[in-house]
Amino acid sequence: MRKDIVFLRGGGLGDFILTLPLLKAAYQQGFSVSLYANENYLSLLNKEWNWLLKKDLDELCGKAPSILKGSQVVSFWDDSDWKNEMINAGASFTTSLNPRPGDGQLFILQALEEIGWSIPGRVLREPILGNHWKGGDQVLWIHPGSGGIDKNLPISYFLSRANQWLLSREDRQVVISFGEADEKLFSKFQMNNLVHNSKVQLFRPSSILDFRDRMASLADKFIGNDSGPGHLAANLGIPVEIGFRSTPSSVWSPLGPRVEVYDWDSVSSKIL
Repeated sequence: MRKDIVFLRGGGLGDFILTLPLLKAAYQQGFSVSLYANENYLSLLNKEWNWLLKKDLDELCGKAPSILKGSQVVSFWDDSDWKNEMINAGASFTTSLNPRPGDGQLFILQALEEIGWSIPGRVLREPILGNHWKGGDQVLWIHPGSGGIDKNLPISYFLSRANQWLLSREDRQVVISFGEADEKLFSKFQMNNLVHNSKVQLFRPSSILDFRDRMASLADKFIGNDSGPGHLAANLGIPVEIGFRSTPSSVWSPLGPRVEVYDWDSVSSKIL
């Protein structure tokens, strides 16, 4: 009989995606696995994740669910009151993993080490949300935003890469996407002559599924910052090129089969 383990995962899209291999490791360890997370992010998991019990993290507000009784509980925030609440709700064991390591090896490897598990290295090179890359080289997808301005590479860099892509071949196209927090970036791109090119599309998704489906169907290459969309693209199997400006790439690099990362300060003078 499988033992029960419950993961509580807040944070952004990248945090969610980076945690998925940990859930697979738990399942391989023989656990019956439950995950409380952002309901929108949970919608990214298809039928191949049917072994995972998926719950909206908001359901935990103000109450501890019965599912915790007898379960091991893993979270990413260290709070003694929370731990006591989980134990009082019947959890057999609680542990808090470091949500923001500042250096060292990859985030997932640090999490696995903290909990005492391991997974084959090949798992980290698999597109955990399915391989959607069709092997093309026509559409460049650029996402110039992120969860923090300090993470963003200069707009001039993305404009330069877009122009290089378009000039390299007549049939090439560019899609530039923007998240909810990228309003100022969107306005700045709108003022650039590049957007008047018929081969350039500015895209603002209506939902996370709209974002995934459009990128999975169109993107042949992704360029961006350390951001949730970069992790999403990498784990859809799309070749990605991610620039790191204020966070260590050694920790926060996306997982996936076609990932290239670089530290901006070390290469910026060569690119621009």
